Amino acid sequence: MTGLRSAVLGAVLAVAVAMAYQAVVRLVDASGARDQPALILILLLAAFLGVLTAVVTRMLRLPGATAPTVLVLGWTLVPVVLSAIPSAATGLFAGDAGLTAGQALALATATVAAAVTLGVPAERR
Repeated sequence: MTGLRSAVLGAVLAVAVAMAYQAVVRLVDASGARDQPALILILLLAAFLGVLTAVVTRMLRLPGATAPTVLVLGWTLVPVVLSAIPSAATGLFAGDAGLTAGQALALATATVAAAVTLGVPAERR
């Protein structure tokens, strides 16, 4: 039952990550930041999203590899699946399969942040 629980919660977290990332991008776009400041804001917020994902993974007592896996699925697979569903609600969070350089950098930043957070020993938290 633990494997099924991990898979279901991981899928839910991946959808939440995809939605949160799109919200972050829309927030940065709404702020009016362009080019370099926008990329820096997205990287900072992506790192926070990675840490938040790691904390939620730890709180739900899921295996340690779940957080980086959820981040990768949330950035690459979930937007493609959501774009295949013809609906206005899923269209807000849909995307294509190709990552831009900024998205790839944000994904790497968030994944490293999640891995570092999960690597901190329990007695240091």
